[in-house]
Amino acid sequence: MKPEPSQAAGPALATEFYKMSAGGNDFIVFDNRAGALRGAAIADLVRSVCTRALSVGADGAILLEKSAGADLRALFFNPDGRPTFCGNGARCAARLAYLKGMAPARMTVETDLMTHRAEVRGTFVSLEMRDPRGFDDAVEVAVDGEKVRGAFVDTGVPHLVVFRNVPPSRSIEPLGRALRAHPRFGPAGVNVNFVQPLPDGGLSIRTFERGVEAETLACGTGCVAAALAAGAAAKASPPVNLVTRSGESIRVRYEGDPRAARGVRLEGEARLVYVGQLTEEAIQGFRPAR
Repeated sequence: MKPEPSQAAGPALATEFYKMSAGGNDFIVFDNRAGALRGAAIADLVRSVCTRALSVGADGAILLEKSAGADLRALFFNPDGRPTFCGNGARCAARLAYLKGMAPARMTVETDLMTHRAEVRGTFVSLEMRDPRGFDDAVEVAVDGEKVRGAFVDTGVPHLVVFRNVPPSRSIEPLGRALRAHPRFGPAGVNVNFVQPLPDGGLSIRTFERGVEAETLACGTGCVAAALAAGAAAKASPPVNLVTRSGESIRVRYEGDPRAARGVRLEGEARLVYVGQLTEEAIQGFRPAR
């Protein structure tokens, strides 16, 4: 039987991508060294392919590009198509660059924040982070008649850290969403982390991420913010092991006063899950939220 036009084989679009995961954050990574993806079309592509159930689905997208001063350049996008920075994403970028022969095991990765030093050992990736900025552990905001206290710190992305034990069965999204958009944090908003010290000296962490507008299974910059806030509150000391919502662990190292830390590194596993090929059907036929 001759196929209907909608069943015809041979889609015109054929874009290779890499699905990667770090700590529970998952990403769609494109090798864009040839510059095929550029301009406003990138945001539309990201919004489409990051939409779960209708396309590949991910917490964000990453483009690997050439760099004049580092081994590679990495560009990060939230699922809403807006540019961002992502610590776990940067670790995935480093791992893939090493696997593809783009960079040695000890490499430099250029981002919009800085040039990071990274090291790949098997599936383990250690990434140098930017020194934190704007640390304030006396933040207090009113939400739904409740005063919520926490620590603000910009670790490449602005974060609010709230020490609160939220049972696994309870959603963090109502409070996380309200805090994320609180006027105290300006139009751009803030990522919100709910953190609980563990008996072994580590921390459990759950994060509501702006751009995703939901809880994610992990957040690298959030882990850094939580480790620093916990250090300032004498609840943990480096290296700090954090158990994410996925159950995977991420480690944060830093030196000096956590309120003005230096030598911050984000460490943990970064996995190459699969290699895929996009078709036209991955980006057509629906309108992802902007």
